[in-house]
Amino acid sequence: MTPGLFIVLEGIDGAGTTTQARLLAEWLRSRGREAVLTAEPTARPVGAFIRQILQGSFPEADETTMAFLFAADRADHLQNVVIPALYAGRIVVSDRHYLSSVAYQSLRADMAWVESINTGFYRPDLTLFLDVDPAVGLQRKQRQGSAAERYEKVALLERVRANYLAAIAHARAAGERVETLDASRPIEAVQAELLQRVAAAL
Repeated sequence: MTPGLFIVLEGIDGAGTTTQARLLAEWLRSRGREAVLTAEPTARPVGAFIRQILQGSFPEADETTMAFLFAADRADHLQNVVIPALYAGRIVVSDRHYLSSVAYQSLRADMAWVESINTGFYRPDLTLFLDVDPAVGLQRKQRQGSAAERYEKVALLERVRANYLAAIAHARAAGERVETLDASRPIEAVQAELLQRVAAAL
């Protein structure tokens, strides 16, 4: 147990995790709390390499390789960013954590195996799953004008969402606190409910 608090936002592409994580960190700071905003994949060496793969800068890697890369990035992230901040009493807000690996890498790798290589990692105090229809999520990504990444197809995102729901059921059965929010609503409505959930956990 650490004096800090580890909060993770999860969801398929286009669910709004990046926006809501930023807004949450800003809200915490406005209330005088020390908040560290971070994300996976990280900007550290392994994470930067992962981002290049996702953007198509390298030949496509299989999901087993991707799962190992994400796990390596996660180990580095926890060791060098998350855990030191928690021991310093800060609130860490992370845009994605291990459930993303389970949801995405289980597209072509065994879910139990992906979960197994993430078993020993530090678990969040609160995970907020922003649930959105895959078609809506993809429309949001397209409106942003960014180039499509590896997983940004409706059929794939439907499978990712199904994997998320299965992984969340496993996490809850293991005693993790995972709460689901309807992320199809406007940003402000999602933010209002998200802040209520976080305030209850502080």
